[in-house]
Amino acid sequence: MLQDCGIKYREPDGGHLFSVVLAGDVCPGKEGEELTAAGRSAEIMAAVSEFVRSADLRLVQWETPTVLKENPIPKSGPNLNSAPETIQIVRDAGFDVALLANNHIGDHGTDGVLETLQCLHKSGMKTVGAGKNLDEANRPLALFAGGKKILLLNFAENEFGTAGENKPGVAPQSTLRNLKQTQDAAGQADFVIVVLHGGHEHNPFPSPRLQELCRAFADAEADLVFNCHTHCPEGVELYNGSQIIYSPGNFYFPKYNRKLWNTGYLAKCFFDRMGVYQLELLPYHFGKEHVTPLDAAGRKAFDQYMERLCEPLSKPERIRKLFEAWSTEKGRAYLVGTVKGLPENWENRLEEPEVVGQLLHLRNIFTCEAHNDMVKCYLRLIEEYRLEEAAKLLPEILSFADPEWMAAME
Repeated sequence: MLQDCGIKYREPDGGHLFSVVLAGDVCPGKEGEELTAAGRSAEIMAAVSEFVRSADLRLVQWETPTVLKENPIPKSGPNLNSAPETIQIVRDAGFDVALLANNHIGDHGTDGVLETLQCLHKSGMKTVGAGKNLDEANRPLALFAGGKKILLLNFAENEFGTAGENKPGVAPQSTLRNLKQTQDAAGQADFVIVVLHGGHEHNPFPSPRLQELCRAFADAEADLVFNCHTHCPEGVELYNGSQIIYSPGNFYFPKYNRKLWNTGYLAKCFFDRMGVYQLELLPYHFGKEHVTPLDAAGRKAFDQYMERLCEPLSKPERIRKLFEAWSTEKGRAYLVGTVKGLPENWENRLEEPEVVGQLLHLRNIFTCEAHNDMVKCYLRLIEEYRLEEAAKLLPEILSFADPEWMAAME
């Protein structure tokens, strides 16, 4: 399937029109701030900049607020932030569209959302997936390339920071509404790109629900469906003529230093009049100071790794079993970690941050699609007395987190 990190599906019908590069999660944090302050922002992505700039459209998942004064909201999970100056890191690399529908843009409240939008626009970045209200957050971004109009839509799972009717935030996933938006966009543009932010962190395979969702967007006439959030690479597939990329992994997120966390790929999609006719991947490893493409040996190992990630995607029953195995451990951990019993007299203690925090962990089970998937699956396996059977595939999944070929990149 993959040959030298690429797939050519067919010869371009009527000739090449344009290309799109898409990048995964970027959160420069304190590490990126230090390098930017030292005048070294251009160095970080210099080795991949030529690949980025070779495309007509250049999209990056910007997974961090940029506020000068932090005001963290109560939530489950960390509250991220990066200095406004760190936007220069992706600008130097050639990116000009920031994908904002994610679970961190609202980490410092509604004012933080507006401040982040202002910073990105001031830097020259176009944005999609966030706005001053739900209508604006849902609004597609119109792009033009190869003489064609492209509409870009961006939605995130329902964790924290989502927009409301009069509340700044990010565009939330709402399946029926989002599919209707996609169909409407297809009637108004030559091509439609849908970018999602969801899935299960560190899981190398999409859940059955996420695969069904991505394919539903393809059926709704999206030419390209791109998903982020998992912090690890996942596979790709061409479904009914539409390109689906399940996750490219992190792009530059130096807060942690782990093999899989620090490894991913840039995706370059080539369009003709029928849609994507060729896909090119640029695998890389990043540290605090550089995003570095893999060498020849690394690319060969990456091809083999990606083949293993892609193989189950055409087999729904296999995807179901892999997810069940994942849920036996991760679904259990999430359930046990959040359902600990409510604090005594909790209804009269809703001003206490620790009480609110515990309730929000519980809330996330119900509202975040990925967390809900895992917990429901785990409880269903208990109901059906299949936990032991389902867990047999867990070692296979966990082996993807520590492949031998990544050892040289630590």
